[in-house]
Amino acid sequence: MRHLISVIMSVAALLAAVPALAVSIVPQPVSVRENRSVVRLPETLVFYGRSAELKDLAEVWGESFSSLAGFRTGSERNANVKLYTDASMAKEEYSLEVSVENGVVIRGGSPAGVWWGMQTLAQILLQTSGGEGKPFMVPGLMIEDRPHFPYRAGMLDCCRHFFTVDEVKEFIDILALHKLNVFHWHLTDDQGWRIEIRKYPLLTEIGAVRKETLVGSLDAKPEIYDGLPYGKGCFFTREQIRDVVAYAAARQVTIIPEIEMPGHAEAALASYPWLGCRGEGYEVWPTWGVNEEIFCVGKESTFRFLEDVLDEVCDLFPGEYIHIGGDEVPYVRWEECPDCQALMKREGITDVAHLQGYLFSHIEKYLNAKGKRIIGWDEILDAGVTPTATVMSWRGPSGGIRAARQGNHVIMVPNTYFYLDYYQTRDPRRYGEPQGIGGYVPLSKSYSFDPYDQLSEEERQYITGIQANLWTEYISSFEHVQQMILPRYTALSEVSWSEGKTDMENFRSRVKAVMLPMYDLLGLNYARYGFYE
Repeated sequence: MRHLISVIMSVAALLAAVPALAVSIVPQPVSVRENRSVVRLPETLVFYGRSAELKDLAEVWGESFSSLAGFRTGSERNANVKLYTDASMAKEEYSLEVSVENGVVIRGGSPAGVWWGMQTLAQILLQTSGGEGKPFMVPGLMIEDRPHFPYRAGMLDCCRHFFTVDEVKEFIDILALHKLNVFHWHLTDDQGWRIEIRKYPLLTEIGAVRKETLVGSLDAKPEIYDGLPYGKGCFFTREQIRDVVAYAAARQVTIIPEIEMPGHAEAALASYPWLGCRGEGYEVWPTWGVNEEIFCVGKESTFRFLEDVLDEVCDLFPGEYIHIGGDEVPYVRWEECPDCQALMKREGITDVAHLQGYLFSHIEKYLNAKGKRIIGWDEILDAGVTPTATVMSWRGPSGGIRAARQGNHVIMVPNTYFYLDYYQTRDPRRYGEPQGIGGYVPLSKSYSFDPYDQLSEEERQYITGIQANLWTEYISSFEHVQQMILPRYTALSEVSWSEGKTDMENFRSRVKAVMLPMYDLLGLNYARYGFYE
């Protein structure tokens, strides 16, 4: 008996001497099982991908994480990181196994699943690195994981302030780092038209340039402007867009372009005044807020223009969705316009708001014929939305709840949780926060979001995903962009990926353990005050 107790105590002591190599992962995986083994991986990893597409993924990973690990490709026999697809798994599902026998093996239901497993691998390596020139000491483990929502997105507004192709690519890298799979690209607005349309060259010759920019608060009287022209040459050419689309696809990110209609359109009206109800007196808007100048739906020529623009947009973006806006539309011009009133009479439309529904119905049919589907902001619910339109709920969750209850698919992007141009602390001056548009959305608020609140089990099926928006009225540099989205993208990542959230302290500890060091490693600018509240 004494001998047995002695053996048990010896084994216990031996196990206690094994270092705890538990790793932190964001977003929280479905399942992580660790064992007591430790796998030594060299500082230069050898990747093997069974298909050409997986080989390409390995190359992209090597480019993305060159500061973390050396990289080369090799044969299945000599590789220590092996990549496989498995048809029995869901598209974005993956497993990641680390063992003494096989090194690292990542399996995914598609290249996308493999790619998300590779993002997890980067997090593991970061926490097990022995330093430059030293091997990685990785715990033996098995991770099984899959996303809860198929749509996980970040939006960047390139209209109010423009960002270069390289900066947009870096934004896409940040999305992929957080296992976000959609880039919502806001390309047209009152303050600037940012996409080349060959049939209408004035959209970028005139519509990209405003005479000056509001720099003070909207509440300031008088308003404060910088007096400097902004936007000459600030648009994306067709070739640049194709390049960015391919870059995103290589990182398993789909791009959804947004072409605003019928409001937020004065840059287009300044370029081609016949698109508006008044037909003259337009300028690319130098201020922010809601503009009364909107597309005239009473003219057939407006529809032809929008169809021509969308033809070129569809040619550039192979994804399923086109976002057509629909938010913040004042109807004063339509109420005054003889052409719009005549259309209402011909079509038996009794409410001017339903002219917007008439426009969207026409545009949706046009895009459906091209194999595309539409997304619109939640105001489209008030205009008579079709059952096949996807609603993006931004004015809090209420629009999404309403849309789900009537059977429309919904993307939740409530400003009260996921508008990242809002401040991250209650006292921005105290923490030195750069200028934002107002509001208050700390990391903890984003993490607390429940996308299913008030919805029945049946209604929950219509919630497609979650998105965070970054409007750039007061964000003129990409360094500022990073500071606004990081670390809040960690909350977006986990709320949209993980089926069950952990408590806030658990989440904070994982973010501190892996994501902040990852940002430092990659040279990303993040809000170090993001954990104060």
